[in-house]
Amino acid sequence: MHKIGNLKLSGELFLAPMADYTNITFRTLAKEYGAALVYTELTSAKALTMKSKKTVAMLKVSEEEKPVFLQLFGSDPADFAKALTMIEKKYPDNFVGYDLNCGCSVPKAQKGKYGCSLMQDPQNVGHILGAMKKVVGNKPVTIKMRLGVSKGTENFLEVARVAQSAGADAICLHPRFGTDGYGGKANWSKIKELKENVSIPVIGNGDIKNPGGVVALKKETGCDFEMIGRAAMGNAHFFKQAKAALEGKEVPSRSDPNKEAKEFLKIAKVHSLKPNDVRPYLIAFAKGFSGASAMRNKFALSKTIEEMENVLGETR
Repeated sequence: MHKIGNLKLSGELFLAPMADYTNITFRTLAKEYGAALVYTELTSAKALTMKSKKTVAMLKVSEEEKPVFLQLFGSDPADFAKALTMIEKKYPDNFVGYDLNCGCSVPKAQKGKYGCSLMQDPQNVGHILGAMKKVVGNKPVTIKMRLGVSKGTENFLEVARVAQSAGADAICLHPRFGTDGYGGKANWSKIKELKENVSIPVIGNGDIKNPGGVVALKKETGCDFEMIGRAAMGNAHFFKQAKAALEGKEVPSRSDPNKEAKEFLKIAKVHSLKPNDVRPYLIAFAKGFSGASAMRNKFALSKTIEEMENVLGETR
C-alpha cells in the first residue's frame, strides 16, 4: 500500500515540481504515462494572498491529472495560512495535498529568503508547516528540501525532525546543497540517512537518469517513493519505462517520440496554453536525435502552437 498520511496512491513514482515545466499539460501527460502523483510548479503563497491573476491561474488542474499536490513557496506562515484558506474554499477538490518548497536556490529565492534559504531557520519551517496543517485538515502536507544552503551548513536532519514534529506527512530530499544547483553528484547516501532518522515516508529525488536508476535509488536508500524531474522533461514516457523497471518487467522503448509531443500539444490546446507555456517542454523534447538542434531553434522561434505542430510534422 502506497500512502502519504491518509492519502492512498496507485504507485510510487512522482513528477517533481519544476518551474516553467510542470504545468497542467505536462502533468496530465505524466499521469497518463504512469506517474502516481504530480506536483505543480512552485507557486507563491504571497502572490495568492494578493490575488495575482497569473498566480491564481496556476491553480487550474484537469481531472485527468489527479491526484495533484500544490507546491508553495514563501517565508511567512501567515501567507501560507491565508493562501490555503482561499484555495480550500474556492478550489477544494483541486489538490489532495500541499508541499512546502525548501529546495529552490536561485538568487531570487535567496534574496526573498524562501526556498532553500528557509533551511537556515528550521523553527520557521516548523511554523509554516504547522500553519498549513491547521488549515488543510486531513490533507497531507509535505516538504521538499536539500542538504542545506551550502557546504558546511548541512542541517537536513534537523529540518526533517522539525518538519516531522510540525506534522509533515512526508519529506522529499534532493541530496545536494542549494549552492550546488544541479552540479556534481546527488549523494543518495543522505536519503538513506534521512530514512533511518524519521518515521514518516521519504521521497528520494536527484540524478535518476534512466529507468534503472529508479530501481537503484530505491535499493540503495530504502526510500518509499521516487520523484523524477529532469529525466522526464520532454519525455513523459519515462514514467512508463520507470514503472516497468520497478515491477521487474521489460522496459518499453520510446518508439515514436513525436506521438508524445503531438499529444502534448493537443492537451495544451484543450487547456488554452500559450506558446511560452509549452516551449520549454518541446525544447527539452528536441534532444538526442539527428536534427534536434534545428528543431529546437524552430520551436524557439515559433509564435503559435500551430507553428510548433508544423515543426513536428517536418520530422519523420
